Amino acid sequence: MASKGLMIAGLASGSGKTTVTLGLLRAFVRRGVSIAAGKTGPDYIDSGFLSAAAGRKAVNLDQFAMSKPLLAHLAADQAGDTLIIEGVMGLFDGASGNAGSSAALAEALDIPVILVMDIRHTAQTAAMIAAGIASLLPAGRIAGVILNHVASPRHLALVSEALAAYEIPLLGSVPSRDGLAVPSRHLGLVQAADFDNAGLEMILDHAADLIDEYCDLDAILEAAQRLPAAGKTVAALPLPLTNAPAMNPPAMNPPAKTIAVANDAAFGFAYHHLLAGWQQQGAEIRPFSPLNDEKPADDADFIFLPGGYPELHLPTLSTNRQFLAGLNSAATADIPIYGECGGYMALGTGITDASGNRFDMAGLLDVETSFANKKRHLGYRKFKPIERFFWDGPFLGHEFHYTNVISASGTPLFTAHDANDQPLGMAGLRKGSVAGSYLHIIAQSSVTQSQTTQS
Repeated sequence: MASKGLMIAGLASGSGKTTVTLGLLRAFVRRGVSIAAGKTGPDYIDSGFLSAAAGRKAVNLDQFAMSKPLLAHLAADQAGDTLIIEGVMGLFDGASGNAGSSAALAEALDIPVILVMDIRHTAQTAAMIAAGIASLLPAGRIAGVILNHVASPRHLALVSEALAAYEIPLLGSVPSRDGLAVPSRHLGLVQAADFDNAGLEMILDHAADLIDEYCDLDAILEAAQRLPAAGKTVAALPLPLTNAPAMNPPAMNPPAKTIAVANDAAFGFAYHHLLAGWQQQGAEIRPFSPLNDEKPADDADFIFLPGGYPELHLPTLSTNRQFLAGLNSAATADIPIYGECGGYMALGTGITDASGNRFDMAGLLDVETSFANKKRHLGYRKFKPIERFFWDGPFLGHEFHYTNVISASGTPLFTAHDANDQPLGMAGLRKGSVAGSYLHIIAQSSVTQSQTTQS
C-alpha cells in the first residue's frame, strides 16, 4: 500500500522526464526502496516502461476521467510505499482549464512536484521560470528541480546560484549524454515489449546509473508527501492476474465472470486499473496472444481486444487462422466481443497498411480502415452507448490514432463529444454480440457507476 507520493513533471514534451523517472525508479529498486510507478493521463506506452523499471505494473492516473475518490484509491492501491508518478507534456498542459494535466493531478492527490528542466538553451532564466511556476501553485507544491542537459560546470553554477536565490531546491543535474533516448514511433515511444529483455534492461540500468550519480536520491525520496486517505486497498497484481479482494470504488464493473483479453505486442493497450479492478470484483482474466495464433478461451463469456500496434503485424494476424476462427466461433455463439482502436480495426473486414497493402481481418464488423494518408485523431472524449451496451454509460476516455475509416456500415455504437462538450457525432459499430470503436474507455462518468454485468 502506497502511503506517500510525488510527481516528476516537465515544462514540455521532450524535457527528459521519462528518462529521469525511469532512472529514479530503477535506482530506488536497486537500493531496495519500496516504490511504485504511476503515469499521468491515458498514455499506455510510458506505463509499460515504468512497469519494467519499477518491477511491478504502473497505474494510469487521469484527473480528467477519474473522480477524486477513484484517484485516491488507485494511488494508494499500489504495493510500494512511495508512488512516483510521471507527468504528461508540460506541467499545465491538458484539456480546457488544465483538466487532466500534471498540475491538476498533483492538486487532486495533494502531492509535490519535481520539475525536470531541459537547460540546453538557457541558464539563469530556468530558475526564474521555476520560481514563476512555484508562485502560481500552493506553497511547497514545487519540491525542487532536476536540471537536464547540463553543458558544463560553469553552466551548472549559473543555474544553481539563481535557483538558490529563489529558494528552490536543486535535486539533481544531469549532463548531456548519448544513448539514453528511447526510439520513437508514430504514436509515441516504442513499447517496452518491443525490446528483448537484455536491451530493455540496458536502457533502464543506464538511466539508473546516470540518475544515481547526478541526483540526490535521499532528498528526492524525502520530498514525497502523504497520499490522501483511500478505502480498502490490495497489492498490485501481475499479469496474468490472480484473485484478490473487491476494490472500492471501481472504475467499471466486470462485464462477465470469465474475460479473455488479447495481450501481446499487437494488442497491449489495456489499462491495468480496469483489468485489476475487474478481477478484484471476482472476474477471471484469461490472457491470450493473437500474434501466437492463440484463440480466446473456450469458456470465456466475454472477449476484449484492446488497442495496440496491429499495423506492425498485419501479415501474421491476417493468416493466424486459429485466432480468427476463435473470434468467429465466439460471435456465432453470441459471446460478447469488444474491441478498442486496434482491437476494433482487427474486428473489421480489413486493414490497409501505409504502403497500400490490404490484409483481411476477422470480418465481424463492417468497417475497413487504412494507414495510408495518415491523419492524427487525438483528444479526450465523452461518450455514451446509443443502445444497451456491455456497461451502462456515459464514459470518459480518449482517442489517439492515425488511421482513417475507408468504409463503414451498420449500427453505430456511441454518441461522442470532445472534452469541451462539442459534438463529434457517432462512433464505432455494433453487430450482434460484437462491438467496438476507436475510443478507449478509462472510467464511467456516472457517480453511481451502476452497471449490468453480463455472464
